[in-house]
Amino acid sequence: MMNIEDYIIARVNYLMRVRDAQIVKRLERGMSNYTYVVESQGNKYTYRVPGIYAEKFVDREDEQAVIQQVEELGLNNETVYLELRSGEKLAVYVEGTVMADTDVVSYNAMSVKALKKLHGSNLRFKDYNAFGRLADYERYCREMGFEHKQNYIDLRKHMVELGEQVRNIKPVPCHCDYQPTNLVISGDKLYVLDWEFAGMNDPFYDIACYGNAGFDKALSLLEAYVGHQPTRDELRRLYFHRAFQCLQWYNVAIFKDRIGLSKDLNLDFNQIADMFFGMATDLVGEHDSI
Repeated sequence: MMNIEDYIIARVNYLMRVRDAQIVKRLERGMSNYTYVVESQGNKYTYRVPGIYAEKFVDREDEQAVIQQVEELGLNNETVYLELRSGEKLAVYVEGTVMADTDVVSYNAMSVKALKKLHGSNLRFKDYNAFGRLADYERYCREMGFEHKQNYIDLRKHMVELGEQVRNIKPVPCHCDYQPTNLVISGDKLYVLDWEFAGMNDPFYDIACYGNAGFDKALSLLEAYVGHQPTRDELRRLYFHRAFQCLQWYNVAIFKDRIGLSKDLNLDFNQIADMFFGMATDLVGEHDSI
């Protein structure tokens, strides 16, 4: 049976009509995809092979529509090929520094510029539908025999109540996974990669994603984004969205454990799930105390 590296070499050779494709390295970031840097004819590309059951979380037709639209903004790298059935994608590799490998905060101005460009555009994505998406993730877990405990049910109910505060926020085009692992600094330009989850949403959702590098980073970006000391309402919006994201990733981690990825990837997804639930609980508590 062909291993994944040989498979990727064969696919790149076929798609690019070459014979010299070589694996450079695997990009280790992320919990869902297998992405490799491949070199051919002196040029570098990334080839993405989605992980098992990735289709439950990403609609590839939506992803393709977003990629086509964001081209006019100059924020994304060039997509050479996207297969809608499998989600496999060949794209031009961006040479640069992944923002997660920096102190992050020093690039706030660059990040704000990119976000304002996206949020202020006239692009129209599909609605992110946060709670509908969360309900799907919960259902996937139940279908694998998992039963949510009462503390989760209580926290989720409270989150629905807190969601009223953002109900009237005008949705704008958002990346919805704007974490530093998806941002690459190349010279004086910031590339925003991996638009799998993009949708119309509260712009603060993108800022909250920065919290993957530590919630203090999201707080710092919020101040830079709004241009003043954040108000109580602005802070509460940020805390709400970050708590919601943690609930979302809690369910994703539970699902990954149930389909056997804890063993296959040597990662304890149950422990990861507990971490995200603890973070969500703490963030809601801090939200309520503001």
